[in-house]
Amino acid sequence: MIGSIDYTKFLALFHSDKFKELWPAQSYVLNSYAQSFTSHADVAVELPTGGGKTLISLLVAEQWRRSNRKVAILSANKTLARQMRSEAQALGIPAVLMEGSRYDIPSQDKRSFQRAQSVAIMNYWVYFNQHPVIDPANLVVMDDAHLAEHCLHSLYSVEISRFEHKDLFARLVAELASRFPEYAVLADALTDDPSPTTPPELLSFVDQIAFAPQLKSIIDESPLLHSDKDLSFRWARARNSISEANIYLGLNSIWIRPYIYPLTSNPHYDTANQRLYLSATIGEPADLSRRLGVRRVVKIPVPDEYAEKTFGRRLIIMPREEEDGGLGNVGAAVVTALRAHPKCVWLCLSQAEALKLQSALPKWLASNGLVGHTTWLLTSLGNEIDEFKHSSKGHLLVAGRFDGMDFSGDECRLVVLMTLPRAINLQEEFISAYLRDSGFMTNRLNQRIVQALGRCNRSDDDFGVYVLADRRIAAYFGRESNKAHLPGNMVAEIDMAQDVADDPTSCVPRLEKFLRAEFREYDQDLQDYRAAVGSAPQQNEIVDTASDEVVAWNALFASQNYKVAAQSFDKCWQTSRAANLREMAALHGYHLAKALYLASRLGEPSAREKALAVMEQAIQRGGRSSWFNRMRASLNRAWRTGNVSAEIARQEYAETIVRTFDSLLETTGTRGNRFEEWCQSVTAQLGADDHKTYQRGLRELGRTLGYTATIPTGTGVCDCLWRGVFGNSREVITFEAKIEQQQRGQLSSADVGQVHSQFNRAVTEYGSSGYTVRSVLVSHLQALTPDAESAAGGIRVVTKQSLLDLWDKVRLTLSVYRDGWSLDDLAVRAAAADALRTRVPTTGWLVRALSVDHRFVSGGDLLADWGSPH
Repeated sequence: MIGSIDYTKFLALFHSDKFKELWPAQSYVLNSYAQSFTSHADVAVELPTGGGKTLISLLVAEQWRRSNRKVAILSANKTLARQMRSEAQALGIPAVLMEGSRYDIPSQDKRSFQRAQSVAIMNYWVYFNQHPVIDPANLVVMDDAHLAEHCLHSLYSVEISRFEHKDLFARLVAELASRFPEYAVLADALTDDPSPTTPPELLSFVDQIAFAPQLKSIIDESPLLHSDKDLSFRWARARNSISEANIYLGLNSIWIRPYIYPLTSNPHYDTANQRLYLSATIGEPADLSRRLGVRRVVKIPVPDEYAEKTFGRRLIIMPREEEDGGLGNVGAAVVTALRAHPKCVWLCLSQAEALKLQSALPKWLASNGLVGHTTWLLTSLGNEIDEFKHSSKGHLLVAGRFDGMDFSGDECRLVVLMTLPRAINLQEEFISAYLRDSGFMTNRLNQRIVQALGRCNRSDDDFGVYVLADRRIAAYFGRESNKAHLPGNMVAEIDMAQDVADDPTSCVPRLEKFLRAEFREYDQDLQDYRAAVGSAPQQNEIVDTASDEVVAWNALFASQNYKVAAQSFDKCWQTSRAANLREMAALHGYHLAKALYLASRLGEPSAREKALAVMEQAIQRGGRSSWFNRMRASLNRAWRTGNVSAEIARQEYAETIVRTFDSLLETTGTRGNRFEEWCQSVTAQLGADDHKTYQRGLRELGRTLGYTATIPTGTGVCDCLWRGVFGNSREVITFEAKIEQQQRGQLSSADVGQVHSQFNRAVTEYGSSGYTVRSVLVSHLQALTPDAESAAGGIRVVTKQSLLDLWDKVRLTLSVYRDGWSLDDLAVRAAAADALRTRVPTTGWLVRALSVDHRFVSGGDLLADWGSPH
């Protein structure tokens, strides 16, 4: 019997020199497993990094093997698989390591596994494979379980990247933009401007199904299918499920994937008697089911004394909330750490961020006297980890991953978390941007931070420095409720980091002592902080629809059983509405409509009308966020109704302002002085006589107004450029500032000539993409010389005071919105947004204001379409 075992006695049978006895946490988990969890199909074990999960997995695996069951232990990469094999050897259990292609794995090893003579150890890609090389296991152990998601990306999704598939990406974006111009992200993706922050969009299933034949044709014709094996493999698997997948449109990629992967349809998952998931951050089992596409997971309860234990010492460094973040503010600490221990792991949010860092890092290192440092960009198989470990100095850059790599002692003592890890792929970015009641995304964020803070702490005597470079992390932890689910020791370490950030002069001296292993002061301080940590904040009850979501997506994507998919989506739709969820409920309703719409294409009576009716209900439920507005335009296309679409386009600017104001308030908050300090800073910049200071003011005003605002560099460029995409309206505004207090009292023909040149450049760059261009002079001067007036043509002049009047209106509108706004209460936030929409002008207001028939644009002209803020 699998469960009838005393694991303490079982371990003693091995006489291992390394594993002599069970730790209390290991003993507790193994006894619980043996007594209560051997009959469950999906079981999760959560213990902190360094808590002994490896021995737990090996003992359970060997007990199953001795019961004549086939056992496979899966790891995130080759390095971790080899470590697991080494630990198996140290324990004394028979194990075979399987890596490489099917032809690289010896037949003898396959037989040894398949006859239950050895435990098989491999990475996820070897086991979950289109053409598996071994039989399904009876017990599947999934180590660092969340990292299985990366394998499933390659098995069930296709991503067309701006960087890796430049021409194909550009053609797809151009075709989509020409057919569906209201998707703002497509217009931004057409440019080479790296500054936009437009969130991804989910292509409406109505538009997706209409575009599917063209999409297939474009990708089928791409020469990349002959040169890029990974793209070819993925496309071959996904091509026949294009209509069932979701298509996410981003600035740098197009991602075709099911919302939930259909792992339950994979025989190597489905036929196992048990799946055992191990991680330091299992979190909510329902979300693990959602991320991996697996059946309901049961987590073994673990007492806080084991669950909250952390290992070694962590010195956390972060900028103050009001600082700009990035290496500019924490760079001195990073340099200090590198001079003592010249190795660093850089955790990045995305491949694009990692590539950008890889390009900039050598120059930054050299500028600080750090030369000869190798950089590695981690790939999916993880071979770079061993190379980094064995190097004397260097930098490992990691994109979208925060666990699955462990560094002991001097292998690495410095980790830099570059960005708040709220979302690590397009689907998560979409959810974070538009589905604000998706509580599972906050839990994922905290999981990633816990994962990041454990990479260099493998034992009680280990120590590591963790730099949280993004000021949004400081702002995030400024709210006590966001520290939920963090171990108490980590909360204390973060509290200490916040106080050190308030006294920047103490940072480097503390760091130098820490790196010299002088811990007395650190230990005393941490003890005091730990004593001050209160009980964990009460968590909101989670609405669990994961099991129905998994069934629905397996039916929709894997088997095209639209009836079963619709039934399960309807359960999600009803459950989430009953729980008073708004935007997540709307997404479930949208997916229900999609299943019904697909069924209608098979001749299901009245399914099309029902699908569009449900889509209408979902849009109403979701409110007026910009993505749901997209769905309204798409629904009108399905109904062949055009007039309403024009009205939706007029409202797009208001949706942009709501999103922009929300993002700003999430950073500055509704309490304290940060908001007022920010407002005062912008006011001072827009009133400045210094040219560079005024440029920064123009940029900040443009961003607050929802534009992508930049300060161009080079010869003959404008002082500031605002580019906006609001539905199918596209605008570019260039600004030339003449604001210095000079003796002359009039703007000259040379000034006007500069603006004409900038206008022509902008028309050349943006006109072919459908942008309306306006170019203006900004000045305190209120007259033109006669020859300047003759040459001015369509050029308009905006006085400094007029822009200050506009800023005052924006500031007041934002302040009123802030007074009624809530970060946590979605209903309050939605009511504030509805009120804000009545005060914001319609799309195209600035182009209209700059098209007046007089030369000087007044504050009244700029504010003509703005409503009262009260």
